Amino acid sequence: MSNVPARLLEKYDLLLDHLDFEYIRQSTNGREVENIVKVLRSGEEGYFPQLTAFAEERLKSLRPDSKLLRKEQPLATKHTLPAEQWKEISNNLNDWENTMKTLTTELRSSTQDESDDSGVPRIRGTFDPFAKEEQPDSSSQLKVIKYCDYDKWDKFDADTEMLKMDLDEERHREMVRINNQKNSEKPKIVELPPKVKLSQQEKQVIAGKLREKGNDYFRAKEFKEAVDEYSKSLDLYQTAACFNNRAMAHIKLQRYTEAIADCNQCLALEPKNVKALLRKAQALTSTDKRREAYKTYCDVLRLESTNPVAISNTAKLRRQLPDLPPPNAVRLTIEEVGNAQAEIDFRELIRPKKITKDKFPQAIKQLKKDSVSLIRQQAQVQKEQDTEEMSLFPKQPPRRTPLIEEL
Repeated sequence: MSNVPARLLEKYDLLLDHLDFEYIRQSTNGREVENIVKVLRSGEEGYFPQLTAFAEERLKSLRPDSKLLRKEQPLATKHTLPAEQWKEISNNLNDWENTMKTLTTELRSSTQDESDDSGVPRIRGTFDPFAKEEQPDSSSQLKVIKYCDYDKWDKFDADTEMLKMDLDEERHREMVRINNQKNSEKPKIVELPPKVKLSQQEKQVIAGKLREKGNDYFRAKEFKEAVDEYSKSLDLYQTAACFNNRAMAHIKLQRYTEAIADCNQCLALEPKNVKALLRKAQALTSTDKRREAYKTYCDVLRLESTNPVAISNTAKLRRQLPDLPPPNAVRLTIEEVGNAQAEIDFRELIRPKKITKDKFPQAIKQLKKDSVSLIRQQAQVQKEQDTEEMSLFPKQPPRRTPLIEEL
């Protein structure tokens, strides 16, 4: 990653066409004119003394108390002041020092003469110059960067700190103005006017200005104020960019649930917004919903297959959860078939194509006829044999054996 600083035009969100006499004459935004003066003084876009002087005059008419209009004055030293004035100042300082010394000696002598009663507490509200000063709480002290802490000095952004100071000054000035206005006016019972109905175009213009003000607060790292300005802008006119910016401010404040909701609103307006998908995935990862975050990163890769943030995060999540599918995997849907269709009749499958008549009953009838004719023929043959064998000495009938022998 290169360490080349960004141009001031990109930093202050300006165009090259804004460096023009006519644009500066028509501009009514003091902060924008301030940024234009900074760009012209830097000399990044060229040296234009007349345009710079015109921009400074315009800034003086819009914001006469701007810090850019302050001029450095030489320090008051012995060599820069006249001799008489320097002598008078040094004498006044010596006199003040002598009076303070005498006052401290008198106070010390008076405290030593008085009896020290430990049972009586000190009078409330009195000043004890010899009491030990309580050390202030370390948490309330300002964070001062040490001169040898080079890492913090590298991260220190002077423009951001100046922007914070300007915003604090504007806030204080506005509060003083409101308080003075309240004190100067007499209490009155005023009926509230009916609500003014703005047209759609007016709402868009006012919402755009509120969003720009929220962007200024975001650059100054005042994220709560930025969320308030974005919310006011969205109340008037909802845009995907404003939802996206408020989601990023919520992430900076570690309000991940609100950030996910804003990303969903942005995606409802612009389903292919890559920034909203990346911020939603970041918020899901912070809330330990890594599988949902992985799906969101896969959606980003479907829109931008070479997005480096999505590629690195999907690889990281797959190392943490090995059962995750590849980013380009496609899930097949299996549909269940209902019972609405008629059941299959398997009897149709085993039914023969040709039906033949059963011949078994006919065979039985034929067998009966044949058996009867056969018995008749045997009886007739037996009768003929009996007539031929008749003689004078008939044969004795055969002896019948018992049943057991027959068996």
